[in-house]
Amino acid sequence: MGVENRDWYRDEPKSRRGVSVSRTGVLLIVVGVVGGLLLAGVLQAKTRGPAATYGGEQQSHNGATKISLLPGLPGISVGGDGLYAKNDPWKAYLADEQTCPGGERLDAPLAEQANTMACLVNYARRQRGLNPVTTVAFLDQTSLAKAARIVRCLDFNHDACGEAPDSDIRALGYRGAWGENLFIAGGRYGAPRPALDGWLNSPGHRRNLFQPEWRTQGIAVEKIAKFGRDRNMVLWVNEFGDE
Repeated sequence: MGVENRDWYRDEPKSRRGVSVSRTGVLLIVVGVVGGLLLAGVLQAKTRGPAATYGGEQQSHNGATKISLLPGLPGISVGGDGLYAKNDPWKAYLADEQTCPGGERLDAPLAEQANTMACLVNYARRQRGLNPVTTVAFLDQTSLAKAARIVRCLDFNHDACGEAPDSDIRALGYRGAWGENLFIAGGRYGAPRPALDGWLNSPGHRRNLFQPEWRTQGIAVEKIAKFGRDRNMVLWVNEFGDE
């Protein structure tokens, strides 16, 4: 495993596994990434009883602390119940409520939350000097298919249920470059803006989000009453394409 984690992004399908982080108890954050461990607000690894498959470590979140994603890597500070990383270096990339309404709402209809996420993604890309991406139906469709597979197999990975990460989009005849970001969290952390902040604070997800060749995107968001031993979860799938 390399010292820098990255999300699934290849021109040709290749199955790789990610590592995630969970919060047992009241709040849980897991940010999935292919090839390494992702950012989340966490304390120390803790596993008990039957659980969903996250492809790696599970860690609890209890108050402010500084953690390392992997041995030898720089630590990150997480502040208690705060929705965002402490001293968040990507704060300027988070659209405010006026620009992208509903960023911290969990009670909005899922379609509205997906629209908010699309707005947040494009705001972040514009801040980076990149073109916005257009939401298209077929990427919404494949994002929903990935979310359904993750829930069905209790497997929070890009290759959930043992399927190739890009199997759905290739089945539709798509042959261009493709990428995917995943996020799962409990409580307030599952709202659109905190989820995007998790991606921005993960090198692999951030690199995927800021690929200049992306022209299109699709978004799926699902509320999950029970995912393994975890309850009241929100799952995000954000797919990108260059066609």
